[in-house]
Amino acid sequence: MQVAPNLIEQIAQQLQHMTIDPARVSELAIEVSRLNGAVLGAIDDLTFDDEPVAFRALLERYSR
Repeated sequence: MQVAPNLIEQIAQQLQHMTIDPARVSELAIEVSRLNGAVLGAIDDLTFDDEPVAFRALLERYSR
């Protein structure tokens, strides 16, 4: 799922009360999309009782 740059801009303005440079907004949208994809990919491989370090390992695996 791709995160739209305007969503990043809205979150920054509404939740953080800040303005981000448009070029950086586009970069952040790509970075957040990658992270979100890794998290969504790892969801089925973890349970509530897993160690937090297992989540990091899964994120690293799915982010490649």
